[in-house]
Amino acid sequence: MLNDDLGSLRRRHFREKRAQLEPFLRTPLLLYWGKWEGPNMRALALVEEFTRPTFLLCEPGGKSVAVSQAIETDAWTDLAGDMELVPYKTGADLKAVLVERLRRYVEVAAEVSTEAFAFDRLPPAYYEFLSTRVRVVSADAILIPWRGVKTPSELRLMKAAADATFRLFDYVGGMARPGVPEAEIQRFLIEGALALGTGNAFPPIVAAGPRSTNPHPQRRSDNVIKNGDRVIVDFGVDYLGYKADITRTYIAGGKAEDDPYFDISVKLQEFVKSADLTQRTPASLGAACAEIVRDAGLSDREKHGYGHGLGVETHDPHPYIAAVASPWTEKPFADGMVFTFEPGFYDDTGGFRIEEDYVVWQGRAVPIQKFEPPAVKK
Repeated sequence: MLNDDLGSLRRRHFREKRAQLEPFLRTPLLLYWGKWEGPNMRALALVEEFTRPTFLLCEPGGKSVAVSQAIETDAWTDLAGDMELVPYKTGADLKAVLVERLRRYVEVAAEVSTEAFAFDRLPPAYYEFLSTRVRVVSADAILIPWRGVKTPSELRLMKAAADATFRLFDYVGGMARPGVPEAEIQRFLIEGALALGTGNAFPPIVAAGPRSTNPHPQRRSDNVIKNGDRVIVDFGVDYLGYKADITRTYIAGGKAEDDPYFDISVKLQEFVKSADLTQRTPASLGAACAEIVRDAGLSDREKHGYGHGLGVETHDPHPYIAAVASPWTEKPFADGMVFTFEPGFYDDTGGFRIEEDYVVWQGRAVPIQKFEPPAVKK
């Protein structure tokens, strides 16, 4: 998909994202990956996986220090010239390193949060250990805006993920026909994601007929598509950790254009594309969409919000497009943000949902399949 060798791609990605992070740092930022995945560390360093506790300390002034178990230090090889690497062998070694690295600081920002759709990644044991030696504060105010705006390197990865996803959707319409098991479409998508990317961004949703009434039904099913069924297919390819998230609804034996929810779905997508996002926040955009739905008399057919951020997580924390305001949804849009828009309508016979991925660029929401990422510095 991209012509760069992986090492060069990772170095450029890290340098861009680390430079973007620096203005947010008033205190050191400590990122974690261990018992569960660390998407913030992935967003910064494009690393793949750690099974042992791993920390990445970003200090004001541009210094970065990776602390990894000795058998997992190879994960940092491509970035050896851009950071200091400190290996450890035992848990006691790790704690000693953290104490030494943080001893000159009064405060450290870490992945702890009380906010919905924010960050809570630091395990309680490490939070308690660190809190006895330094004041640990939430890193939300750093991470949410930093993760929300994508760099040119990130946008190229997201474009690659989306392009691969659309290549697979080119075939799905012909498969969503009477007599085809949902599982057959799922297998096609999973195998295709491995061939075109690094896997699927999330387990694919393929739901036909009454099963599509639930926006997030049980993934595995022996259900067979019947004539006239609405068939919702919600899927995305993962490309080096960055996600796509696209939904299409098909009518088995018919045309989506004839569905009673098709026109309102298209109207809402066109509204988002035409909106001047320099004059809107995610909350005000969601409220305007809710008004369109209310005027159409369809408010009782909705079951979820209108969209969410997208990046190294399928549901990145910012921006969320919802009619209900919250502290972060009232922050302005900015160029480089990526979000999904997925109005959905559901009744007893099934659901109808069209989901597109958009890049905020020059104050507009540009469909990612039509977006040309800016050039990156070599």
